[in-house]
Amino acid sequence: MRAKKSTVVGSFTDVAPPSLAHDPVEFEPTQARCVALPSVSAGHVITINTRNTCYHMQVLDGSARRVLITGGLLFPTATEVEVIGASDDDGVRNGFVVEGMQLELATPRGPILTSTVLSLSVDAAAAAV
Repeated sequence: MRAKKSTVVGSFTDVAPPSLAHDPVEFEPTQARCVALPSVSAGHVITINTRNTCYHMQVLDGSARRVLITGGLLFPTATEVEVIGASDDDGVRNGFVVEGMQLELATPRGPILTSTVLSLSVDAAAAAV
């Protein structure tokens, strides 16, 4: 596994707010935006557009990476899951959602790996999912 890369908001294991990087995060060979779930407050909604689906995740407990997720065929109704992190060939970035990487979730039915994240946004409004 390669050495940890730094981001505009810190390293993958030591992230400080803001939770959504407004500047691109440098990955080889592309640029990406990311969200560090442990730095997101309860009630925030993260919208994730993957290659195949749009997901809405309402944060229940950012430090525990617990969210209510809706979207696609797997989550037609709000389902509580744990966000494992951003996944690629080099492993998992625990607690992160990163453009250009897949998202790994722990669900009551077992682990889920989404298609590649194309875009994401964080809404501070505590909206129902």
